[in-house]
Amino acid sequence: MSAFAFYKKVVALNSGVHRNLKFATDEVNFSFARDTTAVLVAGVEFAEAGREYPIVFVRGQDRQMRPVVLLGVRDAENLFVDEQGKWDARYIPAFVRRYPFVMAEGGAQGQLVVCIDESCPALNVDRGELLISAEGKMEPRMNEVMQFLQNFQQEFARTEMLVRQLDELGLFVQQGARFDTNTGETFQLNDFYLIDEQKFGKIEDAKLPALFRGGALGLAYLHLASLGNMRKLLDRVSARSAARKAAMAANASLH
Repeated sequence: MSAFAFYKKVVALNSGVHRNLKFATDEVNFSFARDTTAVLVAGVEFAEAGREYPIVFVRGQDRQMRPVVLLGVRDAENLFVDEQGKWDARYIPAFVRRYPFVMAEGGAQGQLVVCIDESCPALNVDRGELLISAEGKMEPRMNEVMQFLQNFQQEFARTEMLVRQLDELGLFVQQGARFDTNTGETFQLNDFYLIDEQKFGKIEDAKLPALFRGGALGLAYLHLASLGNMRKLLDRVSARSAARKAAMAANASLH
């Protein structure tokens, strides 16, 4: 799962190069995430995100297990972004909200630096809220963005630590699921992981207090509770498919 899922031209923010940079928030919609079917989510978001999205896990090339929210079941389709680029859910994951800003490794020591997606049209020098002055000074809005990014990185590092504790207990099982919608379509999801409830129920009593105090136990419960949202995803697929068929039928009748 890439940290730059929908970023097209990531460059380090430079107060010299990017003087007079502005951010036109009224030009931002979520079209950039239209093809994204899952995004990383931090543990601090589980309670809110778990009310609307299924939270599952993926194992990276580094073998680290990471949580994601599922946004769709078909390739390159986000069921929460409509044709106008509006996000159709109450809670929007922080991974999405931080766009077009992101933290990335930079420099010889691999430190994290603030970057932007230069392809984002909301970033310009003509209109919007000033981020960097003509003198190269970071404006208050840019400082707020940087604080948000730092908080996200810290929360996600903490999440990885908690998920690692659960992984070390051997609780995760790889899943493949087939879904049949009421419109007659079938979808297959592969290569995601869930916590096995039977294994979860057999955790040694002596280990439970530490898992509870650290927060890992809470994440596990919220993950399991969120899986009921799988049905909501399928309902969205069915509704979108029905709308497309109706539009095609209407268009055909005009010709």
